[in-house]
Amino acid sequence: MEKKLKFNEILKGKRLILKSTKPDVNFAIKYFKVVDSNRQHLRPWMSWEKDVRSLEDALRYFFEKEKKTNNCEVVEYGIYCQDNYIGSISIFDIDLENKSGEVGYWLSANEAGKGYMTEALTIIEKEAFDNWQLNRIQLTCDPENKASVKVAKKCNYVLEGMKRQDFFCPYFKQFRDTLIFSKLRNKIS
Repeated sequence: MEKKLKFNEILKGKRLILKSTKPDVNFAIKYFKVVDSNRQHLRPWMSWEKDVRSLEDALRYFFEKEKKTNNCEVVEYGIYCQDNYIGSISIFDIDLENKSGEVGYWLSANEAGKGYMTEALTIIEKEAFDNWQLNRIQLTCDPENKASVKVAKKCNYVLEGMKRQDFFCPYFKQFRDTLIFSKLRNKIS
């Protein structure tokens, strides 16, 4: 019998509420509007930005993501501050056998630097460690993505290493490195 995870629809923090994303037109409109108004901010670090060119693209993404959520491969939450959608955070590549997953996130430019992503990461990692019983969460980012590096360090993720020139970035028109951070369930500070 295959084990299934139960993903809570809403996760609450001190200032933020994380709501499970769904293939819903109203949410897709919010998502597209925030992505579209933050393209310059997202483009250097989020290669998927170029794939969200319309409301239809956003809906298609959420329908595809929902299939993966039903298979316990990914869970994504919209980040809300005072009822305003400001970004997303997800755990993907969930491996139930090895009790691991990778976290990814983004935030609108005008909400950066306020500690929101640190709070969102703390909320979702608590859910992953306590309720899904994951043992390891991985976080990767470009070394020049100073905001993501800062979040990883503030949340006590350990730098495991760097994959050298492991992908070609169209934005920078060059091969880029990837930093690998992780946090273990039994090493939560």
